Amino acid sequence: MKNILVLSLLGLAGFASISFQDKTIPFYIGTSDKGANSSVSLCELNLATGQITLLDTFNHVTGPGYVAISPNKKNLYAVGGDKIAAFAIGDDKKLTYLNNQPSEGANPCHVSVHPSGKMAFVANYTGGSFSAYMLQPDGKVSAPFYTEQYSGTGPNEKRQEKAHAHFATATPDGKFVYVTDLGSDRIMNYVADAKTGKLTPNPAQPFFSGKPGAGPRHLIIHPSGKSLFLLNELEASLTSCTIGKNGVITALKTYPTIPADYNGPTNTSSAIHLHPNGKFVYVSNRGHNSISAFKISANGDLEMVDQQTKSIATPRDFNIDPSGKFMIVANQSTDNLVVYDVDAATGKFTFKHESIGVKLPICVAFL
Repeated sequence: MKNILVLSLLGLAGFASISFQDKTIPFYIGTSDKGANSSVSLCELNLATGQITLLDTFNHVTGPGYVAISPNKKNLYAVGGDKIAAFAIGDDKKLTYLNNQPSEGANPCHVSVHPSGKMAFVANYTGGSFSAYMLQPDGKVSAPFYTEQYSGTGPNEKRQEKAHAHFATATPDGKFVYVTDLGSDRIMNYVADAKTGKLTPNPAQPFFSGKPGAGPRHLIIHPSGKSLFLLNELEASLTSCTIGKNGVITALKTYPTIPADYNGPTNTSSAIHLHPNGKFVYVSNRGHNSISAFKISANGDLEMVDQQTKSIATPRDFNIDPSGKFMIVANQSTDNLVVYDVDAATGKFTFKHESIGVKLPICVAFL
């Protein structure tokens, strides 16, 4: 456990360069709007004032809910309409549509890109399946080279009646890929080879089993690659885990993300992000309509240091800008973005202002 959360030199270098050199940072917003004008929105955050400006919108995908940016920042991938679509990111940060491929499952809800930039991963929520794609040198997405249909159920009969793949991501070193299945309370575990374009179930741990009924939704991996934080949607809890050298996930301890005496509308936890300095992890809650901040201890323990609710309404997603100064909250039920100031030393955050309107925002991705 010693040095489990030591930041990678690469992560520190990136954090420092962004913090002091850039005055504005572009970011993209995904939407659950499935209307004729549903678009990925390009916005800009002013690091001096916290003001957000909407620069442009881009179509070509029906309900482009979740988006992911390639490591070289030259391409963006979006999922919606049972497809994964590829875009080129221009020097002006505007998007040019390249192509698409079927998601091989109903209702794709998450997309991510392998650290090598050579593969993309899609989780199909309603279909309960997972698909992996090779990415061409020009950014186009090829036909899927791996698909898997999950099965299994959980004790929550309404939400866990079948498999519901919800999230897929690779470890920072690219050796392993994890896929959450909310329906069976599992994290599927794969060994990845970007050179050959091959995925195989990890023989050391084909899957990690979470608490029955917890409903694993999203996870975040620390830049050290030695720890993982799992957000459980149905239980509204956060589980701290370790990652072994062979990719095996081991749970340490689970923490509630909302007060024990909460008795309002049904709450489901939704998004999880790390502060760029790697010292704090944040999660959002829908129903309780809050964001909670946890300090990460050296041994992997977590301590809640703040929780805010002001102007937060169904926060399907949020994110912290790469400088670590501002948090942008995407309010799905009020169609707007809200800005918070973040204290990088304490992890605490304070309401700054309500910002621009965006219809049904559900993903915030900084360039």
